[in-house]
Amino acid sequence: MPAANYLSAAALSQKTAAALASLECGETEKLIILENDAPKAVLLSFDAYEALEEELEDLRLAALAFARLKTFKPEEGISHEKMLERFDR
Repeated sequence: MPAANYLSAAALSQKTAAALASLECGETEKLIILENDAPKAVLLSFDAYEALEEELEDLRLAALAFARLKTFKPEEGISHEKMLERFDR
């Protein structure tokens, strides 16, 4: 990862506006915040955070679907038409 993506906590406190602008315009994807030369936090744009959350939810749903497929018994299922009849739609 380029050194430009690392920022000390002290530098962040002095350059907050510039760091946020860099994230917002897409110049920087993420900033890893260091304290005593050790990673302590990651700073993302809100759009990047939302995309990450959506991807995580998609992965959770896919994992749930695959888990349910292992126990699915087609003979116990009902057709789409029967489901519509059952719920009057």
